[in-house]
Formats: sequence, structure tokens, C-alpha cells
Amino acid sequence: MIDLTRRNFIKNVGFVGTATLFCGSSLLAQNTFDSFSNSDNEDENILSNFSKSNSSDAFLADSALLECYKKASLNLEKTGYQPSGNFCFSSLDNQLKMFPMHLYVNGTGKLDDLLLCLGKNSKGEWISLKSLSGFDLEAIKVAMKELKSKNSTVDLTNYLFPSPSNQLNPYGFETKRGSVFLKTQLCYDQTSTKIVVKEGSSIVYEKEIISQHSLTVNSVLV
Repeated sequence: MIDLTRRNFIKNVGFVGTATLFCGSSLLAQNTFDSFSNSDNEDENILSNFSKSNSSDAFLADSALLECYKKASLNLEKTGYQPSGNFCFSSLDNQLKMFPMHLYVNGTGKLDDLLLCLGKNSKGEWISLKSLSGFDLEAIKVAMKELKSKNSTVDLTNYLFPSPSNQLNPYGFETKRGSVFLKTQLCYDQTSTKIVVKEGSSIVYEKEIISQHSLTVNSVLV
């Protein structure tokens, strides 16, 4: 078993599925998320409570946001990630903005989708919060669906998405109502992500989710 969260391929991303990052090994993974676009089925779209807008317009209206985005996306772009269209998602209070990015590898295709999350802190400054990989988003999607079945009226984005606070935990992030722990592990035959959702110090959801993405691993990383 390979504990990918121990490997510093990309800061704050639990998994990166690109063979170019691994020496002496072959790893191919399709870690794609299918709900970046608006969906008519809100049960299948975890971003339905966020507004979708043109990212160029957002940058023109807020130069500080653009500068924060440039700095936050630099390391991702160095490893092959590129913006996934000219759009972003914003929370209702405009304190959280999420920018889709994707990773392509020649001969393999798209390996990963992620959301680069930026937040405005109490001083009104934009800061980098977290990069949510495809595996993270898959786990959040499962958690949202199961939590919604228990309480359909609560705004689960306050429990499952980063808030503009100090994000010190490499395995998760703080939210408006608590915190989320995410840890992805890779085996030969499957990938699993453990997710723990807390409200304050109380656990409200905990599950190990087996990924539905296709995966091939030809050698073990140590």
C-alpha cells in the first residue's frame, strides 16, 4: 500500500496521477470529476450552491484576486496542470472562489481534475486555502449525498468546503462549521479516500470511500 499523502508531489493535493512525477515506476490514473459544469441534477452536482462566472471578469474586477491566483497556481502549472476553461465558482458571500484545473499526459489523456480554492480572510486579503483533487472531490460528493439524505435543508457547503482561515492541516482543511480530513491511499487494485467531517470537535461523518476511477499501477513506490 502506498500512502500518497506522505509524498510531497504537490502541496495540499492528496494525489497526483501522472507518470512523469515518478522515477522508476509506472502509474496511470484517471482521476476526473464530472460535475464542474452546471448540472440539472443537484444531487449529482456538489457545486450547485456556488455561482459560476467568467474568471477573466473576476480578475478584472479584483486585481488582488488575480495576483493570489497566479501565485497559488504556479506550482500546479509547473507539474502540468492547466486551467480547465475560463470560469470559476464563488460562494454566496464571495469569500471563497474555486478555479477548476486539469492534468493531461501525452498518450494517456486527462488524469486529474482539481479545484484551486482561494479565500478572503478577516483582513480582506485573498489567500490560498487548498487544492481539492479528483479523489477529494469524489469523497466530498459521496459525503454530501449521504449527509443530505439525513438533513435536506442544511447548507452542506459550510461543512464540506474550505473557509478563509488558516489552513494548517496537510490532510484536510477548516470549514465554516468545523473541519474536513481527507487522506488518499493507493493499492494495486484500488484507490481509497478516508473522509472525516467534524462540526467543532464532534464527528458528524466518517467513511472510507473506494474510488470509481480507473487505475493501473505497475510498481510499488517506497
